[in-house]
Amino acid sequence: MATSLWKKLLALFLGVFFLSIGGLTYFAYHSSSEAMEREFHIRGGELAKAIAFESRTYYLNDDVEGFTTLLQSLGEAEDVVAILAYDATNALWVESSTIELTNEEIVLRTNDMAWHRETTVTQGSFLSEFGRAVMREPSFVGFSFDTPTRRLGWIRILFDRGLLEERLDALVLQISIVSTIVTGIGGMIFVFLLRRSLKIIGPLTAATQHVAKGNLDTTVPVTSRDELGQLATCFNQMTEQLHKTTVSKQYVDNIIRSMVDTLIVIRPDGQIRTLNQATLHLLGYEESELVGQHIDRVFPNHDGSFTVVELDPIVSAGRLDHMETVYLTKDGHRIPVLFSAAVMRTDDGTIQGIACVAQDITERKRAQQKLQEANTKLQELDRSRSQFFADISHELRTPLTVIRGEAEVTLLTEHAMTSDYTAALKRIVSLTRGLNKLVSDLLFLARSETGMIEVERQPTSLDEVLTEASREGEVLARQKSITITLHGGHEPIIVDGDAYRLKQLFMILISNAISYTPEHGRVDVHVEQDADCGHVTIQDSGVGIPETEMPHVFERFYRVKTSPAYAQGGTGLGLSIAKWIIEAHHGTISLASKQGVGTTVTLTLPILVSTTVEA
Repeated sequence: MATSLWKKLLALFLGVFFLSIGGLTYFAYHSSSEAMEREFHIRGGELAKAIAFESRTYYLNDDVEGFTTLLQSLGEAEDVVAILAYDATNALWVESSTIELTNEEIVLRTNDMAWHRETTVTQGSFLSEFGRAVMREPSFVGFSFDTPTRRLGWIRILFDRGLLEERLDALVLQISIVSTIVTGIGGMIFVFLLRRSLKIIGPLTAATQHVAKGNLDTTVPVTSRDELGQLATCFNQMTEQLHKTTVSKQYVDNIIRSMVDTLIVIRPDGQIRTLNQATLHLLGYEESELVGQHIDRVFPNHDGSFTVVELDPIVSAGRLDHMETVYLTKDGHRIPVLFSAAVMRTDDGTIQGIACVAQDITERKRAQQKLQEANTKLQELDRSRSQFFADISHELRTPLTVIRGEAEVTLLTEHAMTSDYTAALKRIVSLTRGLNKLVSDLLFLARSETGMIEVERQPTSLDEVLTEASREGEVLARQKSITITLHGGHEPIIVDGDAYRLKQLFMILISNAISYTPEHGRVDVHVEQDADCGHVTIQDSGVGIPETEMPHVFERFYRVKTSPAYAQGGTGLGLSIAKWIIEAHHGTISLASKQGVGTTVTLTLPILVSTTVEA
């Protein structure tokens, strides 16, 4: 985040101000401490000199008591901790002390006329020591006649430097407090004056940002007549002129943002310069992921699209209209679009970029695909209808021709016997039954397509229906010595079904199995159940169905042409009817077959309840 101008100036001011105050504080402290040290040394030396002068009489008269009294009165000063007097032999003569000194600390270690030094005693106190020799006669000014015969002794004074340090600490505290107050007051005054002077900077910066975004209605208040006020006035005049001569960027952005179609503006070198929200939404990118990238990124690789067309032809022609291509989303999906592009130029003809607009035509493509599929289905239905009528014509014409032939031959035969008439009539009746079955099957399929057939569902015992269908199938099977065996069915399997239609279903499948099974063959019917469904399997030992014809077995009028059943007739509608019945009961049917081995039909029906159906 950018730091505001007034904060930078305030930091600069505080830095200079603190350095100035710090320098002045250091100078004041250093000067004051030196002055205090100098005063301390002068006072200690003068005190030692005065005591040495006053003590001559006491030395000459050997007046210990009087000298002790004098030293005690002088030692009452707050920073004097000990006054020691020594004789001419350096032996301690009189002691006046407020602290306890060791024998080693009492020993006089110099014979100078005057001295000063810093020392530390055993107690840990930091002391200043001042000393002076006591002379028989005073020295002349400027001269010193120091001889052992003229020295009476020495005076040694110890000062506690703690008081001096306390005064220095108090001085530091006072200077710090004064400096802090001065700094605070000065800083507040400076901040007040600085913010007042730079009050225009904040609004001017915000206004500049708004103008950069295209909002040309922005103005700033003029709060002063100085240079900053003139700057604000010039800014307002500039925005007013821009508003008169320039279209608002925000207005243009609103137009682009409201576009339903995608918009990508690229530079002449193919790099993406800007794009609208519809593009980001369609492709699944963030704006930062595409801006600055090449336009190739939104097209699939090796796709015959904009990247293959290249930019030069578009630049030469100035535009590209309604080309179908494909956009590539971030997650790899392909989206068909109707793509158009136009070159943008300045007044002098310089190319600014290329505006690419694309419309998502996914729904249109889906509609076209559905329309094509519907058209294909209609064509297939038309072919099926034509084939249906051709098959019906064939199925009806063949038995009708035979019936007519039988009747004509019988009528034209002279002296025909009664047995001949009887045989002809039997053949005619048989063919009539076939025609009736064909018409019934066609009527059933027609009514099933129109929804006119009602399946009356009720709890039905699947094993009972199978038992009945197997018994009726045995009548057909005896004619070819085929054995029908029902496996399972020991426990009732209850389904929600129409017993009549289910029996019709099983009879179609059993009769087909008998028709496609040679004499002395077998048809096995298995029934069982699991937790949800009942399963019925009808398996024969017939001729089987070729693998190439398996996909067509449920088609109307389709018959396996290599089977014996083809020679026997058959409508080719049975499996279509069976498929409708099982699906009407929400079940499934599947068929597996192998030539020379046989065919297996598997049925699955949902179970209703596993209890015995009461009569």
